[in-house]
Amino acid sequence: MNEFNIEQHEKLLKEINQRILNGEKVDFQKELSHIFHENNLAFRLKERLMGAVNGEISAKIKDRLSERQYFAKRDDLENEIIASEFSYAFFNEECTPEEIEQLNPDLIDKKTLMLCVISALRSYVNNEQQDDPKCLFLHCLYLRLKKALNPEIPFEEGDGFLEFVASKGQREEVEKARETGNICPKCFSHDIASKGAEWQCRSCGKRFRKH
Repeated sequence: MNEFNIEQHEKLLKEINQRILNGEKVDFQKELSHIFHENNLAFRLKERLMGAVNGEISAKIKDRLSERQYFAKRDDLENEIIASEFSYAFFNEECTPEEIEQLNPDLIDKKTLMLCVISALRSYVNNEQQDDPKCLFLHCLYLRLKKALNPEIPFEEGDGFLEFVASKGQREEVEKARETGNICPKCFSHDIASKGAEWQCRSCGKRFRKH
């Protein structure tokens, strides 16, 4: 993480004080927020996610868990929250496209950020918003994170976002498979036969209930 050291902090604080002494009108709180990156979207995302996790853990639950169990519980809750509509709601309602573009990934755990970005992108596509400016900037952020994390977490070749967009029609078809019998939910074959109360795939043999 790119963090300021103590000397840099002191230097910036002295510069602010000097500006005040020179008669300049300074919003001190705003300047401090800038120094500590509190005005960056990554910082806000981290704070919102932490608050969402804290909101799911009561004092009673915390008291009865060991330290190890407590942090394991927090990790599980964080993953559940990220996988929900949290990420989509945050990016869609609480920021601008420019803030997404300027998000500093060094201010938050990159793996956590990547999960948030992927979850949000999926929701944008499912909501037919893949051309929304925020979605486009999130796609760029996804590619940056993929490159940064690749030495630690090897990703498959290609662009997962574009592949997800391309497969949207197939996913919708699978969701209606029991009703239409047009596609096999296992191998995606369209060679399906009607067998009474079930459909059967002639390609892989899978049987699945109608309706």
